[in-house]
Amino acid sequence: MKAYKLKFLIKAILFLVCWYCWFRQPANKERIWAALFMIPGILLLVPTFNYSLTMLQSFLFQAMLAYGLLSIFWIFKRHYRVSTVNFVVYFLLLVKVNTSIGVRSQFEQGDAKLKVMQFNVLSSNTAYDQTIENVKNLSPDFISFQEVSNKWADELEAKLADEYPYFKVLRQKDAGQGIAVFSKFPLQNIDEHLWEGTANLSGQVLIENEAINFLTLHTRSPRNKAKWQHRNAHIRQASEFVQQNGGEFLVLGDFNTVPWDKRMKEFKASTDLEDSRKKFVPTFPAWNPFVAQIPIDYIFHSKGINCKSLDSVKITSDHLAIMGSYQF
Repeated sequence: MKAYKLKFLIKAILFLVCWYCWFRQPANKERIWAALFMIPGILLLVPTFNYSLTMLQSFLFQAMLAYGLLSIFWIFKRHYRVSTVNFVVYFLLLVKVNTSIGVRSQFEQGDAKLKVMQFNVLSSNTAYDQTIENVKNLSPDFISFQEVSNKWADELEAKLADEYPYFKVLRQKDAGQGIAVFSKFPLQNIDEHLWEGTANLSGQVLIENEAINFLTLHTRSPRNKAKWQHRNAHIRQASEFVQQNGGEFLVLGDFNTVPWDKRMKEFKASTDLEDSRKKFVPTFPAWNPFVAQIPIDYIFHSKGINCKSLDSVKITSDHLAIMGSYQF
């Protein structure tokens, strides 16, 4: 037994000596650094098939910037293998982010126009007057609100009803799940849906005698694997609803995921809807600088609707609002 331990110890020492001599060579050291940077790059590029990868890849944009800066850094350090690996990962991440956002469709026929806002007000936010005043100044025609607590519902109804006479507020026991829509144009066929324990609103907004379908939702934040699965199921049910109903569509809400997530790609493919976001327009968290934010709020539209522009607006919440101008 002692002889066995001695042999094992000698082999271990020889291995460490060989490894040290090999590692001391600059070319080998550079190969190790390149491999170390390649491993997280692979994890960022594979499809998001589980919870952990989805959470990691939420920050794909930030990782892309980091790899780009690192590729420049290693050039100055004259470590060209490491720089090449970093640049390749940066480029592949850039492709993944850009292809997830897509290309805007354009057409010029039709005079009907609609200005749309999507905004998660944050149920614990108490800046009621300031928020509502800012919304009025922006003057959207149609607004989708999430996290509408009972207090928020009272404030919105009392202070927006004059300018937005057509509205529906869906109150919930869970303050973070209340939702509402307010419109300057008539609404019809309003319906409530309970998917995965969360409230959703659908209906039609009438613009110059044309009925445009809408669906507004708020998926639960995927803070653990179970909630991640509920969120994914919620998105699938929203997709099925859109597929079952014809006509032009606007789908708005806080989806609590990023455009390059597999679930969002499947949602767009199955519904044939387009994301109004044609550039990186992050929405959360509002207090972070631009490069530390992620895009999780959306306005999707069918191909018979043209998005002329989409931008984010800081109001008072932990989310930025997004505003889009549409032509029918």
